[in-house]
Amino acid sequence: MIRYEIAATTVTTAPPERVFAVLDDFSNWPRWMPSLERVRIELPPNDHPRQGYRFKLHGMFVHAEMEVIDYTPLSRATRFRISFPPFQGINRCRLVPLDDGRYRIERLDQLELPDLVAHVIDATQRKRFEQLALEFLHALRRVVEQTPNGTITSSSPTGQSD
Repeated sequence: MIRYEIAATTVTTAPPERVFAVLDDFSNWPRWMPSLERVRIELPPNDHPRQGYRFKLHGMFVHAEMEVIDYTPLSRATRFRISFPPFQGINRCRLVPLDDGRYRIERLDQLELPDLVAHVIDATQRKRFEQLALEFLHALRRVVEQTPNGTITSSSPTGQSD
């Protein structure tokens, strides 16, 4: 098993409640999160995000099992297991208050790849993972700074409004 980390940061004017309202709204991830446009999200009925909360992502070729493992006022973390290529890891977002009233959003991805998968993923693919982490933070910042209550108001990918 080979492990590596990808870290990215940005600064936002949005308060933690707004940031986490967007992050915790799993059903709306495909509306703003890069590379999830064609992913269906399966949430448990009548349950709310918290530590231990589990849900699934279904793409055309990729499926993922997700579990919230950290749920605090300034951080969230999700453990994931991807079906193809098979690997697992943790995505963590932490907000750090700054002296000027803004917040630094820190994203840390910890990936655990089987040796065979790690050898196939070259430096180019790792750069792509790093780029996706930055795109994620920029998209998150854009959403939380443009919507006062942190909700997504665009229509769903199927063209239907929720």
